[in-house]
Amino acid sequence: MKFHDLAIGQRFELEGALYVKTSPVLASREGSGESRFMARYVVVQTLDSAEHPAKMVKDQMLREEVVLAAFDVFYVHCREALEQFAGDVPASKLDALMGTVEEGRKAFLDALLKQ
Repeated sequence: MKFHDLAIGQRFELEGALYVKTSPVLASREGSGESRFMARYVVVQTLDSAEHPAKMVKDQMLREEVVLAAFDVFYVHCREALEQFAGDVPASKLDALMGTVEEGRKAFLDALLKQ
């Protein structure tokens, strides 16, 4: 199996050493924790009873309501951060910034719901 087909956290063997995939391009050697760059095309031997990569990707997909709830938290924080500048920024500028944030929110939701 190629390195890029592994899920993050999946164990594999390469050149007699055991590794765990820690990012899309890094693996950590078991025992030492030493990080190693891994090219996408490197062929490795999986150790876990790995499911088919497509199945792993499907299992890692987020539910729409979870994404929406997380984005709402982010959006509220953005608005609160901008409101802290209410006394320092002219009202017209603050309104324009809030409008830009609202447009970004709408664009995000439109893109998400089109999926």
